[in-house]
Amino acid sequence: MLSMYHVITSPPPVEDMKGVGPKLRDKLLELDIRNANDIVFHLPSGYENLSVMDLTEARHNDKVTVAGDIKTEPALAFFRGGKSRLTVFMEVNGMYVKVVFFNQPYLKDKLKVGGSARISGKFNLHKLEINAQRLIFDASGGFHVKYHLGGVMHSKTFSKIVAEVFEKCIFNYDLPEDLKQKYRLLSIREALWHLHFPKNPHDINEARRTIKFYELFIFQLQLMEKRRQERVRNERYIVDYDVEALREFIDTLPFELTSDQKRSANEICRDLKQNISMHRLLQGDVGSGKTIVAGLASYAIRTIGEQTALMVPTEVLANQHYQSFMEIFDGRLNIAKLTGTTSRKEKMYIQEALREGEIDLIIGTHALIEDDVVFRRLSLIITDEQHRFGVNQRKRLNDKSYRKNVLYMTATPIPRTLSITTFGDMDISIIKEMPKGRKPVKTYWRRFDETDEVLDALAAEMEKGHSAYIVAPLIEESETLDLKNVQEIFQLFTDRFGEENVELVHGRMKPEEKSAGMKRFESHEKPVLVSTTVIEVGINVPNATFMVIFNAERFGLSTLHQLRGRVGRSDKQSYCVLVSDPKTENAKLRMDIMTSTTDGFELSEQDLEMRGPGDYFGVRQSGLPQFKVADLAEDYRVLEHARMSAIDYAAKMEADG
Repeated sequence: MLSMYHVITSPPPVEDMKGVGPKLRDKLLELDIRNANDIVFHLPSGYENLSVMDLTEARHNDKVTVAGDIKTEPALAFFRGGKSRLTVFMEVNGMYVKVVFFNQPYLKDKLKVGGSARISGKFNLHKLEINAQRLIFDASGGFHVKYHLGGVMHSKTFSKIVAEVFEKCIFNYDLPEDLKQKYRLLSIREALWHLHFPKNPHDINEARRTIKFYELFIFQLQLMEKRRQERVRNERYIVDYDVEALREFIDTLPFELTSDQKRSANEICRDLKQNISMHRLLQGDVGSGKTIVAGLASYAIRTIGEQTALMVPTEVLANQHYQSFMEIFDGRLNIAKLTGTTSRKEKMYIQEALREGEIDLIIGTHALIEDDVVFRRLSLIITDEQHRFGVNQRKRLNDKSYRKNVLYMTATPIPRTLSITTFGDMDISIIKEMPKGRKPVKTYWRRFDETDEVLDALAAEMEKGHSAYIVAPLIEESETLDLKNVQEIFQLFTDRFGEENVELVHGRMKPEEKSAGMKRFESHEKPVLVSTTVIEVGINVPNATFMVIFNAERFGLSTLHQLRGRVGRSDKQSYCVLVSDPKTENAKLRMDIMTSTTDGFELSEQDLEMRGPGDYFGVRQSGLPQFKVADLAEDYRVLEHARMSAIDYAAKMEADG
């Protein structure tokens, strides 16, 4: 497979470079700089423009680089602690300017009356004074290049090593000529040279544009190769399900599928009929009805007498899915649930039933991947919130599958850029349309001193017989963070509504305690649930119409939207109240965004922009490379061009053999 940062074939190791002995080699290895490829792709962390400018055009406090004539003898003064100040007057662009160097006494002998000098520093327009950071001896001008080198060596020394690579090595890989011409790109060698040794800002911009395209182009080719390897044709992958039986089941549903649900179900069922294993992501906004679509796929598998496994990240979610599927199928499928709290006796019964093929659909947590869970014929794997599982966990379950059909589900709307990067090796089905009768959740932002008003609004909802979620960010009181903890909030609500009406659930409870608490809430035995974010994904209580999120500024947009998605799951008007006294502009912006839209896909784009792609799912889970230049939050247009170019290039290579 193509390597993104391997443009020099047989790159010499760092110790072959001048001045790199064993000690320096070991330090460079600690920075993952091992050979010539690593050297040229260890790009500058910043630039200082040392091109001479016209001081008459500078503004107050601008950083300037100027050249002029020295008019006075330098005056050197020392202070307590060995500190010093060196003062000299220069004529710069017709202006008489005072230049001050702090703690650089050695420059006194370099500054001679009648001579000239080039300096860089901050300009005080009011005093006509420059606080000089450096006296520039290099007369070539241009840029001072800075590298992150962890104190291993000076940037100037590293620049010499980079220059040696360009002098010694042949760059064997380049972008196709037609792409360079079409998008006016530099060669890879030229782009890297301009990044390390720029003469002007234009050089840097054009070089960055080229490397952005290159990174995204190679990444798309890598995804396509991965996709090709996974799409092995095999007749056994075909699921020749009973189309009429599936249609008859759909006709019995007590509701009409939305057009998005129908389209997604058709895409999945079409995949099942192919001789290529399905590898599809079903993404939909919270409450959009992904569960029934996944259910239709499992019913299709049942019509040929084979099995489906649905793996979820938490026991609470397993319970919720089990309940939902039991209601949907109403005895038409034999459904079982397997989690970490399943009794030994029941677990043994389920294992035997799976081996005999008596269970059509098994819903479970990571307990499904254990070696003693064996299927008679597993033909479809559904993984909910797949980014919550490690690669090896998903692989262990996939290895148990006979037909290798995999459907991933997520209620986390995925930004466009991540759809064609993180999930670029999958087919994607999207459900945006909400079921008929659903009303958008009304969202409000309130300060902590308005908590009584929030409690009054909740009381009004409880009088209607409705339920409410109350979310806290911490389990116990923190000495370092001024946050409302779940125990404190539980006390606040029991004081107002009575302990008989308020349930408490959090992540440190035993699974059976959490399940019991959730059941009391779901049955309306206790209509108010105080919880941490364990209720973030998948909980479905249609009677819940009110949500309060304390210290909402502590959560990202994606989490806030997932939490809000626990209400608004019926035809009743629902409300979400964000209680927050945000301290930063970024946190205030999140509150404003949440109150302005309920569109999860719009929120996902803004969340990506604010958090960056690495943090959206976590770099490790997402499989995203850490690009040197490309930024998925900002470079969507470049990504689209690179993607289409990669598709055309791969097709051409295949045609040419």
